[in-house]
Amino acid sequence: MELRDILFQDAILVNWNPTSKEEAITALVDALDQADLLTNRGQVLQDVMEREASLSTGLEEGIAYPHARSDGVKQVVVAFGIVKNGLSFDSRDQKPARFIPLMVSPRSGGAPHIYFMAEIVKLLEKSEIRNKLLESTSPEEVYRILTGAKSTENAV
Repeated sequence: MELRDILFQDAILVNWNPTSKEEAITALVDALDQADLLTNRGQVLQDVMEREASLSTGLEEGIAYPHARSDGVKQVVVAFGIVKNGLSFDSRDQKPARFIPLMVSPRSGGAPHIYFMAEIVKLLEKSEIRNKLLESTSPEEVYRILTGAKSTENAV
């Protein structure tokens, strides 16, 4: 499974300015729900919020990675948000988060979110990728940057 298999353009938010990490998480879960990728929106939101309450997923380099395992999905799904002005996310380096991939995986089965977290963070550690994402203006453009796709391959 590759990022292009679990990231959907309909669940990418650009030119977006949430005022709290709770608002950001809710909007990303809603994007997944509106793309018809969840079986139980309320369960997914609860699971992601509980996971975030236990330990902040704010990393470094402007990256936050909220995630959870949940019975509210049948497959691994990712939403992605770009907050150009940044958002406080209790990050390790105390810097605001600008890049917020949210991943939800089924509670049953393995833990693919660990593999994808490493892949996404590795990608976002590259300053040229971060700069391209900050300059992006559409979900399609973000999708292409993140997946290396030459054209729209995964529009729900």
